[in-house]
Amino acid sequence: MHVRPRLLCVVMIALPSVTTVGRAQSVPQCAPLASTVFPADSGHVRHGDKARFRSLVDTATANLARLEMHVTTLAPGASPHPPHRHPHEELMIVQSGRLEALQGNVVRHAGPGAVIFEASNELHGLRNPGPDSATYVVIRIDPPVLASPDRPRCRATTGAPNR
Repeated sequence: MHVRPRLLCVVMIALPSVTTVGRAQSVPQCAPLASTVFPADSGHVRHGDKARFRSLVDTATANLARLEMHVTTLAPGASPHPPHRHPHEELMIVQSGRLEALQGNVVRHAGPGAVIFEASNELHGLRNPGPDSATYVVIRIDPPVLASPDRPRCRATTGAPNR
């Protein structure tokens, strides 16, 4: 029987307990993300302490082990999390408000239209110095060398293929 990759991805999302039972089995491969538009009112919204996160996509592409994108809105004075490091790279595009970007031991300022790049394994963090909310798009980029076999990603939150 032939199982279509997109159908397999849907099944893996719908039945998360099944993905954790057979760790010895091979990790399912997702169909790479096709060209897509993510409408401004789309995505799964999650609220945190003084932040709102709108998830757009978290899946593999033809060239990346993982592409994750979300939109964060921070209240004045808030940070999404403490400063940290990780092996993947990130881009943040400021839509509105202002951000302070800690990069190593330097704080840089970013306003609307600014692009923040966070390099692999460098200490970084964000904070909204206020007085208004700040909204920015986060783009996480994981090359194939960073693929995690125990955490398959097969999810486009929304969007329709561009044809």
